[in-house]
Formats: sequence, structure tokens, C-alpha cells
Amino acid sequence: MPWWARILVTVLIAAILWTIAWDRANRWLRSSREAPKSVATVTASSQPREAEWQGETSIALEEASRQAVAGNITKAEVALDRAAAMVTGARFRSQNATPAFFETSVGQLDRIVASHPENERLREHAALMRIELAQFRSAIEIAPPEASEANRVAIGAPRTLARDATLDPRSAGGSTLDARVMPSSSEILEPPASRLFVDDVRVENLTLDGATQTLDGMHWKNVTFVGTRLRYEGGELDLQNVHFVRCTFGFTTDERGVRLANAVALGQTSLVID
Repeated sequence: MPWWARILVTVLIAAILWTIAWDRANRWLRSSREAPKSVATVTASSQPREAEWQGETSIALEEASRQAVAGNITKAEVALDRAAAMVTGARFRSQNATPAFFETSVGQLDRIVASHPENERLREHAALMRIELAQFRSAIEIAPPEASEANRVAIGAPRTLARDATLDPRSAGGSTLDARVMPSSSEILEPPASRLFVDDVRVENLTLDGATQTLDGMHWKNVTFVGTRLRYEGGELDLQNVHFVRCTFGFTTDERGVRLANAVALGQTSLVID
């Protein structure tokens, strides 16, 4: 290769290397200046937006309503199940919602069922959606202040309540019954087998933490359930200032179960079903 060609090649290589180095330096400077904004943007975009999933849930319910009015019950049920899955996902992601979201959703469900009140399948799918809403509302409720050790009573087995019994902090030995060591399927309190109001079993001014509790046939007043699996089997029910915090629900899907699920979803603390 002639000497002048070697010089030309050397100059070209040097120019290329200098151009690459300059370009990388500029990119590094730009990324350094934009890093805080980019991180914030990525962080924000990685968080599912509450307004988005609530809007998608509303759209699914509107689709269910349209399909139900058109007589496409199966498609309406699919849309209802999709809406329920969105609410479940929001609960597992620890998202929040305003009271208006619950009011709007319950209203949409009422209209869907009203379009075919005789259809049991449609009513059941709507009821399951209501229960999901109730569980979501319970998940975002604020827990009461932790009771002191002196006011917590640890229980490892169900407590049997006799007829005409009243369980309160005085008779319980504390303001909180801590049943977290019990199997999750075990009942905290067991009233007489009839589970009727005539037995006059009352639970007042207590917090019940953990395990499972059936609500039927007992009078509950100023009671808070925390992390409890609540059952309602469609019997007599009396709730007076009762709160559910991080609870799950096994309610019937009939009219009585719907009334209870609606009440919890809407943040109502008192309800009587006799």
C-alpha cells in the first residue's frame, strides 16, 4: 500500500473513532440529565392506574347490560365475570377506590338483573360480582388501633355461646378475641344450633381477629371483624355498627345474600334481615 494511502486510512480510522466517542459522550450526557424524569415516568407507568381499571370495570358492566337487554345472557355473564376478575385483581394489587365507584357498580348490577329478573343464572353471576365488590371494600377499610396485650384474648378453639348469652369485653376477658392461631376454617363463636333470634345470643363491643365466623342468628353490635372469613347462610341477621376489615365472604347468592353483599360494598354498617 502506498505511503499516502496508509496515512489516509489512519486518518479515516481516527475520525471514525472520534465520531463514535463523541456520540457516546453526548448520549451519556443526555441520559444523565433526563434520568430523574425517566425513572419517575417508568415508576408511574409500572403502577396500574386506579382510574383505568375502574373505567374498564365499568365498561365490562355496560357490556353486560347491553348483552342482557339484547337477550344474550351467556355473553352478559361473561362480561360480568370479567368485571369481577378486574375487581379481584385490584384487591390483590392493594389498589383503592372511592365510594362513588361502589355506588355506580351496584347500580349497574341492579339494572342488569332488572333486565331479566327471572333468569337465575344472570342473577347469580351478578351476585358473585357484588360479593367481589364487598371483599374489595373490606380490603380498603382502615383497621382499628391494635389492642394492648392486656385487652387481647388468644383463643385456640371455638367458644360455645349458650342461649340468652351476651359476649362483651367483660365476659370475654378483653376487647379483642385473637383467633389467628386457630385453623382458618374454624368458627370463633358457636351459638345454639338453631341459629335463630329467639335464642337471643348477643356479641357486643368486641374485635374478632382471624379464623371464620357465621353471622346468622346472632345479634352483632359495635363489632369489628379483622381478617376473618365471614359466612352468611341466608338466615336471620342483625348487624348494628359492624365493620369488616380485610375479610373474605362466603355469602349465599339469593336475595338475602345480595342485600348483605350490597350493604358491605356500599360501606353500610347496620343491616337487619329477619
